[in-house]
Amino acid sequence: MVADALFAKNLVKFEEEFAMKGWKKLGLAAMAAIAMLTLSSCGSGNASSASKDGKITIEFMHWGGTDTYKGVYQKRIAAFEKANPKIKVKVITVGDNYDTKLLTMVAGNKAPDVAQVAEDGTGFASKNAFISLDSYIKDNNMDLQKTYGNGSDLYKWKGHVFGIPDRGGAGVLYYNKDIFDKAHMAYPNDKWTINDFYRAAKKLTKRDKKGNITQWGTSYADYQAAWGSFMMTNGGSLVKNGKATVDSPQNLKTFTDYTKNFKSSSISYQTAEDGVNRFQQGKVAMTLDGMWWILGNSQVKGLNFDIAPMPGKYSWSTGSALTISRQSDKAHRAASWKFIKFMTDVKAQKILGASLGDIPANMKVLEDPGFIKQKITGKTYDLATIAKDQKKVKIDGIFRGPWYSEAITECTNEVKEMLLGHQTPKQSIDNLQAKVRAILNKY
Repeated sequence: MVADALFAKNLVKFEEEFAMKGWKKLGLAAMAAIAMLTLSSCGSGNASSASKDGKITIEFMHWGGTDTYKGVYQKRIAAFEKANPKIKVKVITVGDNYDTKLLTMVAGNKAPDVAQVAEDGTGFASKNAFISLDSYIKDNNMDLQKTYGNGSDLYKWKGHVFGIPDRGGAGVLYYNKDIFDKAHMAYPNDKWTINDFYRAAKKLTKRDKKGNITQWGTSYADYQAAWGSFMMTNGGSLVKNGKATVDSPQNLKTFTDYTKNFKSSSISYQTAEDGVNRFQQGKVAMTLDGMWWILGNSQVKGLNFDIAPMPGKYSWSTGSALTISRQSDKAHRAASWKFIKFMTDVKAQKILGASLGDIPANMKVLEDPGFIKQKITGKTYDLATIAKDQKKVKIDGIFRGPWYSEAITECTNEVKEMLLGHQTPKQSIDNLQAKVRAILNKY
């Protein structure tokens, strides 16, 4: 009864808080889940100890469908269970509304032992949903920066690590080799600056006699890994030390150049996926997107492409990590750590890299000749690019707090309005500064 009363009190509190934050779209169930985080983190969703024969079952939850499970996890989990016969992994695959599902499970004291999180993991960590992994990291003498690159810094809250990188990869530049060859232009490389990219895009844009574009130099739309990488290379940021830093001269230059090139060399406004489709049709010379398109692009008949690092000094972080629920008891935490350590170590990461269902986070695998020289759909690509871009990752302050999801949504919306021509780069900068500051002030 006391718990019920406390839950009701917290629910009212969180309903008011989230209404102010404009998070009504999460719905009552999600708000209830968040209200219960403090309560449920003190419980034990998996409080049962190991069975009499010493065997234990842990729950692992990830997003995606059946194809994701088969391509990214199935073989690795089988290898783990073979190496650890007393640990069984029960997989929970969530097709959509992953965050809401996880919140609801936490509220019901039924959180999975291990959960996949991405850039918004700090939102969960700030609500005490995960345990700190610091002691495990210390006991295993792990160097996260050396093992997983700069992206490992993404999964920290108040100085404590809450997640170990599993699926990694920053954005890359895809280019059509035939289009470059026809134009007698050198392929993109790791020395390319942002201006090199813009110049090539302009030169590779073709028009017919009526002025209609028949071949686009590039496509990138509002893809945050594109404009975010350019912004950081130009010395800009969105958030720094918990303060909004959008309205800087560096960001104004980035947005102005980005919009100018978009209007002259990119296909008309589209989603990132639309840009990939045009690239696969041979109508776009270059596109900036995630490395998860390598396999799909390789299967397109007649598409002669390769990849190069993102132009500029820095890359925007993408990927996901594995966490351990605070609700899990001692036995489940120990088994969960064994699972995470296995999944993120070299053996399992090589399995992930071989399937190319996604990109490994482990730098040893990314730099391994076996990974780099592997054939994908019968062809080889410059997979050394992936490690190069991972080393260029820089973490903006927008990732370092529970405000990430709300703030990055506003950023994407403002960039979209700018590219559509509904407002100038200066207006977008000013709007974003005000919106991001207001969001940060709520936390």
